[in-house]
Amino acid sequence: MRNYTVIIALIISCFHFKGTAQLNQNGEKQIVIGQVDSLYSERLKEQREIWIQVPEEIDSLKKYPVIYVLDASKNFYSITAMLKQLIPWQIPNSIIVGITNTDRTRDFTPTNVPFQRGHESKTSGGASNFLMFVEQELKPFINNKYPAENNSTIIGHSTGGLFVLYTFLNHDNVFDNYLAIDPSLWWDKEQLVKEAEEKINAKNLKEKSLYIAVANSLGKAMDTVKVRKDKTEPTEQIRANLKFHDLLVENSKKLNYKWEYFKDEDHGSVVIPAQYNGLRSVFSWFPFHEMWRFNTPKRYSIEQLIDPYYKHYEKLSKRMKREIKPEWNLINDVGFFMLEGHNLPEKALAFFEMNLDFYPDKSGSWVALGDYYVSQKDKAVAIAYYKKAIDIDGNEDASVKLEKLEN
Repeated sequence: MRNYTVIIALIISCFHFKGTAQLNQNGEKQIVIGQVDSLYSERLKEQREIWIQVPEEIDSLKKYPVIYVLDASKNFYSITAMLKQLIPWQIPNSIIVGITNTDRTRDFTPTNVPFQRGHESKTSGGASNFLMFVEQELKPFINNKYPAENNSTIIGHSTGGLFVLYTFLNHDNVFDNYLAIDPSLWWDKEQLVKEAEEKINAKNLKEKSLYIAVANSLGKAMDTVKVRKDKTEPTEQIRANLKFHDLLVENSKKLNYKWEYFKDEDHGSVVIPAQYNGLRSVFSWFPFHEMWRFNTPKRYSIEQLIDPYYKHYEKLSKRMKREIKPEWNLINDVGFFMLEGHNLPEKALAFFEMNLDFYPDKSGSWVALGDYYVSQKDKAVAIAYYKKAIDIDGNEDASVKLEKLEN
């Protein structure tokens, strides 16, 4: 009998490292985390450079969600590192698309304000045009060239966060998940905040995931009560964000959001913790917490062990807009863990039958059941399962085991 407690731990580790093998070494032994691509935008009338990271071990039958990251030169590296740590259990393995800048004030601001905070901003107000570039040119480019599926996230900081919220309120169909970090909602005298309630009431945003992180820009003599009454420029960022928070609270039944205040972080330092918390928040539906019940199976009934799989993967399929199944190898090994590690044959059978339910056309599902019935000394049923495996694809393992049983 194998030590299945150790084996299951190794299985989980293998799945983890397989899913997170994102740092490649090329022939010169350089660590490479992505590649540079570009496309010409008819909408913007310019060549736009993008940075791409695709899962290293691509399955030709799989497609992956896409995480779009604004200000790529600052944020691409941290997002790729976080993805490495968070997959496969906290968020799905994804393609990362970093969008570099040519004129970020133009692209990220929704209204034209020629002079703002002591600086010229004559080109401002191009958010709508930039969004059309993303929706009509960049996303089709990614979908056609890379194994991307119809599930996407956008992440932006500061003015990039303003663009994220502009998109969420005005064009919520473009992305599924929205992550805005200390957004510059002060822009144009809080115009987006003023429009927000009407926009929220006009849409069904419950199926979208929104995360907003806000940094501490109160000032030494301020608190959240005093700052609302302040009129000075240093506090306009936090004042606008607090007003937006109030709107979210008032409309909480219409939204799926998390608003998080980082009292120990400023506008720059908030980025890293907010990216991490934000990714976990917008993908909060992804982790499968009940899966780990197999470590202590005697505590649970068969239904309590099996039903969570069906419910979780049904939920995942809905959110990912395609059928999602548990990994065949994991379920198979858990079945044998129940059988040989815990001597719980009835519970083991439930896992083998679940794998057959999810993967009826995979010959290995039938072989595993044949092996199970051999262990239970039910030769006739085992033979039937081995024959079915052979019928599917001529499974050699089944053929050897069938010959042994019949002779």
